[in-house]
Amino acid sequence: MNITGLLHNAVRNFRGPEPEDSNGAAGLSAYMGITATSLSHKVSPTYPSAHCSPEEIVAICQLTRDHAPLQAMAKALGYVLLPVVPPDAEMDPQYVAQVTASAKEFGEFLAEATTSYADRQIDDAEMRKLTKEFAESMAAQAHLFALLQAKHQAGKPTGEKSMVILPVVDRMTAEAAQA
Repeated sequence: MNITGLLHNAVRNFRGPEPEDSNGAAGLSAYMGITATSLSHKVSPTYPSAHCSPEEIVAICQLTRDHAPLQAMAKALGYVLLPVVPPDAEMDPQYVAQVTASAKEFGEFLAEATTSYADRQIDDAEMRKLTKEFAESMAAQAHLFALLQAKHQAGKPTGEKSMVILPVVDRMTAEAAQA
């Protein structure tokens, strides 16, 4: 889990969206407003004194659509990274479908948890299934929450709009769940 190596791969594999765009660091650096040499040094394992700022890491992940560096950072800190699809006005009619999807995913997680825990031992294969079902359940719930949040914000006057931050499971809760 070498985060610098993952950033290096993301930059190296960048393909510009326009036919005339350069690829790799040369192409990506143009979108980031830094030189290709500077970007290459910042993500190179052979230049330990050069580093990306947090904002540059986010920009690399956004522009390359490679979220492996961010996922590795979350994992190193004991978190699971879940995408929250930002809802838009067209998604509002999907509320019932999203509630159903959320309940279905949570049910699948509970079924897997019950089956895996039945013998009071959880092997690696069972843990992989549990992790997959948990992530899918959390992603469905986060999507539902984002949809509800957008509906809430849409009903407020412009000056009163604010963003509610999703609660984050703290490290102690995550460790307690692993015990």
